[in-house]
Amino acid sequence: MAPAPVDHDARRAQLTAVLLDVVDERGLEGASIRALAAAAGVSIGAVQHYFATKDELLRHAYRQIEAELEGRIERRLEGVSDPRAAIRVVLEEFLPLDPPRVKAIRVATAFGVRALHSPQLAEELRADVVELRGIVAGAFAAAGVAHAEREAVAAIALVDGLTEQLLFGAGGFGPDDAVAVLDAHLARVFGEAG
Repeated sequence: MAPAPVDHDARRAQLTAVLLDVVDERGLEGASIRALAAAAGVSIGAVQHYFATKDELLRHAYRQIEAELEGRIERRLEGVSDPRAAIRVVLEEFLPLDPPRVKAIRVATAFGVRALHSPQLAEELRADVVELRGIVAGAFAAAGVAHAEREAVAAIALVDGLTEQLLFGAGGFGPDDAVAVLDAHLARVFGEAG
Protein backbone atom coordinates (compact mmCIF):
# COMPACT_ATOMS: atom_id res chain seq x y z
CA MET A 1 0.00 0.00 0.00
CA ALA A 2 1.37 3.40 -1.00
CA PRO A 3 1.70 6.07 1.70
CA ALA A 4 -0.92 8.79 1.75
CA PRO A 5 0.07 11.84 -0.30
CA VAL A 6 1.49 14.73 1.69
CA ASP A 7 -0.16 18.13 1.42
CA HIS A 8 3.02 20.22 1.27
CA ASP A 9 1.24 23.54 1.84
CA ALA A 10 -0.56 22.16 4.89
CA ARG A 11 2.68 20.67 6.27
CA ARG A 12 4.57 23.95 5.77
CA ALA A 13 1.72 25.84 7.46
CA GLN A 14 1.74 23.40 10.37
CA LEU A 15 5.51 23.73 10.78
CA THR A 16 5.24 27.50 10.59
CA ALA A 17 2.57 27.58 13.31
CA VAL A 18 4.79 25.45 15.55
CA LEU A 19 7.79 27.64 14.74
CA LEU A 20 5.89 30.77 15.76
CA ASP A 21 5.08 29.15 19.09
CA VAL A 22 8.73 28.14 19.57
CA VAL A 23 10.01 31.65 18.81
CA ASP A 24 7.34 33.20 21.04
CA GLU A 25 8.16 30.88 23.94
CA ARG A 26 11.95 30.52 23.62
CA GLY A 27 13.15 33.36 21.42
CA LEU A 28 15.46 32.90 18.47
CA GLU A 29 18.01 31.07 20.58
CA GLY A 30 15.51 28.27 21.01
CA ALA A 31 14.29 28.30 17.41
CA SER A 32 16.50 25.76 15.71
CA ILE A 33 15.58 23.21 13.10
CA ARG A 34 16.10 20.55 15.78
CA ALA A 35 13.79 22.35 18.25
CA LEU A 36 11.15 22.83 15.57
CA ALA A 37 11.31 19.15 14.63
CA ALA A 38 10.94 18.11 18.27
CA ALA A 39 8.04 20.50 18.90
CA ALA A 40 6.26 19.43 15.71
CA GLY A 41 6.86 15.73 16.35
CA VAL A 42 8.64 15.21 13.03
CA SER A 43 12.17 14.35 11.95
CA ILE A 44 14.87 16.94 11.37
CA GLY A 45 14.92 15.78 7.74
CA ALA A 46 11.22 16.57 7.42
CA VAL A 47 11.82 20.14 8.60
CA GLN A 48 14.85 20.51 6.31
CA HIS A 49 12.71 19.42 3.38
CA TYR A 50 10.74 22.66 3.81
CA PHE A 51 13.38 24.94 5.38
CA ALA A 52 17.03 24.38 4.48
CA THR A 53 18.48 26.97 6.87
CA LYS A 54 17.53 28.78 10.05
CA ASP A 55 17.32 32.09 8.18
CA GLU A 56 14.91 30.56 5.66
CA LEU A 57 12.84 29.21 8.53
CA LEU A 58 12.75 32.60 10.24
CA ARG A 59 12.02 34.48 7.01
CA HIS A 60 9.02 32.24 6.41
CA ALA A 61 7.78 32.76 9.97
CA TYR A 62 8.19 36.52 9.62
CA ARG A 63 6.27 36.51 6.32
CA GLN A 64 3.49 34.56 8.01
CA ILE A 65 3.27 37.11 10.83
CA GLU A 66 3.22 39.93 8.24
CA ALA A 67 0.45 38.22 6.24
CA GLU A 68 -1.64 37.79 9.39
CA LEU A 69 -1.06 41.43 10.34
CA GLU A 70 -2.08 42.65 6.89
CA GLY A 71 -5.20 40.49 7.04
CA ARG A 72 -6.22 41.93 10.42
CA ILE A 73 -5.63 45.48 9.19
CA GLU A 74 -7.62 44.90 6.00
CA ARG A 75 -10.55 43.44 7.96
CA ARG A 76 -10.53 46.32 10.44
CA LEU A 77 -10.32 48.91 7.66
CA GLU A 78 -13.42 47.62 5.85
CA GLY A 79 -15.85 50.52 5.70
CA VAL A 80 -13.39 53.01 7.25
CA SER A 81 -13.17 56.11 5.07
CA ASP A 82 -11.80 58.64 7.57
CA PRO A 83 -7.97 58.90 7.24
CA ARG A 84 -7.52 59.60 10.96
CA ALA A 85 -9.49 56.48 11.88
CA ALA A 86 -7.49 54.48 9.33
CA ILE A 87 -4.21 55.70 10.84
CA ARG A 88 -5.39 54.67 14.30
CA VAL A 89 -6.38 51.20 13.05
CA VAL A 90 -3.02 50.65 11.38
CA LEU A 91 -0.98 51.87 14.35
CA GLU A 92 -3.05 49.94 16.89
CA GLU A 93 -2.21 46.70 15.10
CA PHE A 94 1.44 47.29 15.96
CA LEU A 95 0.69 47.54 19.68
CA PRO A 96 0.72 44.36 21.81
CA LEU A 97 -2.84 44.83 23.05
CA ASP A 98 -3.92 41.18 23.09
CA PRO A 99 -2.27 37.73 23.00
CA PRO A 100 -2.18 37.37 19.18
CA ARG A 101 -0.53 40.77 18.78
CA VAL A 102 1.88 40.11 21.66
CA LYS A 103 2.97 36.91 19.95
CA ALA A 104 3.28 38.60 16.55
CA ILE A 105 5.34 41.44 17.98
CA ARG A 106 7.60 39.10 19.92
CA VAL A 107 8.28 37.09 16.77
CA ALA A 108 8.79 40.23 14.66
CA THR A 109 11.16 41.65 17.29
CA ALA A 110 13.18 38.43 17.33
CA PHE A 111 13.34 38.58 13.53
CA GLY A 112 14.47 42.21 13.74
CA VAL A 113 17.29 41.32 16.12
CA ARG A 114 18.44 38.57 13.75
CA ALA A 115 18.19 41.03 10.83
CA LEU A 116 20.81 43.25 12.50
CA HIS A 117 23.38 40.64 11.49
CA SER A 118 21.86 39.27 8.29
CA PRO A 119 21.82 41.51 5.21
CA GLN A 120 19.08 39.46 3.49
CA LEU A 121 16.77 39.58 6.49
CA ALA A 122 17.60 43.26 7.02
CA GLU A 123 16.57 44.08 3.45
CA GLU A 124 13.19 42.43 3.98
CA LEU A 125 12.63 44.26 7.24
CA ARG A 126 13.76 47.56 5.71
CA ALA A 127 11.22 47.17 2.90
CA ASP A 128 8.43 46.59 5.42
CA VAL A 129 9.42 49.66 7.46
CA VAL A 130 9.45 51.83 4.33
CA GLU A 131 6.06 50.42 3.28
CA LEU A 132 4.51 51.13 6.69
CA ARG A 133 5.91 54.66 6.74
CA GLY A 134 4.46 55.22 3.26
CA ILE A 135 1.02 53.95 4.25
CA VAL A 136 0.85 56.11 7.38
CA ALA A 137 2.30 59.17 5.61
CA GLY A 138 -0.19 58.73 2.78
CA ALA A 139 -3.08 58.68 5.24
CA PHE A 140 -1.77 61.79 7.00
CA ALA A 141 -1.41 63.52 3.64
CA ALA A 142 -4.94 62.47 2.62
CA ALA A 143 -6.19 64.07 5.83
CA GLY A 144 -4.40 67.31 4.97
CA VAL A 145 -1.82 67.04 7.77
CA ALA A 146 1.26 69.17 7.17
CA HIS A 147 4.61 67.35 7.09
CA ALA A 148 2.89 63.99 6.59
CA GLU A 149 6.15 62.03 6.28
CA ARG A 150 7.54 63.50 9.51
CA GLU A 151 4.28 62.85 11.34
CA ALA A 152 4.30 59.25 10.11
CA VAL A 153 7.82 58.72 11.45
CA ALA A 154 6.85 60.27 14.79
CA ALA A 155 3.68 58.18 15.10
CA ILE A 156 5.50 54.95 14.28
CA ALA A 157 8.28 55.83 16.75
CA LEU A 158 5.64 56.49 19.40
CA VAL A 159 4.07 53.09 18.77
CA ASP A 160 7.51 51.44 18.97
CA GLY A 161 8.10 53.09 22.36
CA LEU A 162 4.63 52.16 23.63
CA THR A 163 5.24 48.58 22.49
CA GLU A 164 8.44 48.39 24.52
CA GLN A 165 6.66 49.68 27.61
CA LEU A 166 3.84 47.17 27.17
CA LEU A 167 6.11 44.20 26.49
CA PHE A 168 8.24 44.90 29.55
CA GLY A 169 5.41 45.97 31.85
CA ALA A 170 6.91 49.34 32.64
CA GLY A 171 5.40 50.59 35.90
CA GLY A 172 1.91 49.17 35.51
CA PHE A 173 1.54 50.70 32.05
CA GLY A 174 -1.17 48.72 30.25
CA PRO A 175 -2.98 48.43 26.91
CA ASP A 176 -5.59 51.08 27.78
CA ASP A 177 -2.80 53.49 28.70
CA ALA A 178 -1.04 52.86 25.39
CA VAL A 179 -4.21 53.46 23.39
CA ALA A 180 -4.87 56.67 25.36
CA VAL A 181 -1.36 57.93 24.57
CA LEU A 182 -1.82 57.09 20.89
CA ASP A 183 -5.20 58.87 20.83
CA ALA A 184 -3.70 61.94 22.55
CA HIS A 185 -0.91 62.05 19.99
CA LEU A 186 -3.33 61.80 17.07
CA ALA A 187 -5.52 64.51 18.63
CA ARG A 188 -2.50 66.84 18.76
CA VAL A 189 -1.51 66.05 15.17
CA PHE A 190 -5.04 66.70 13.98
CA GLY A 191 -5.36 69.86 16.06
CA GLU A 192 -8.17 68.54 18.22
CA ALA A 193 -8.85 69.87 21.69
CA GLY A 194 -8.06 67.33 24.32
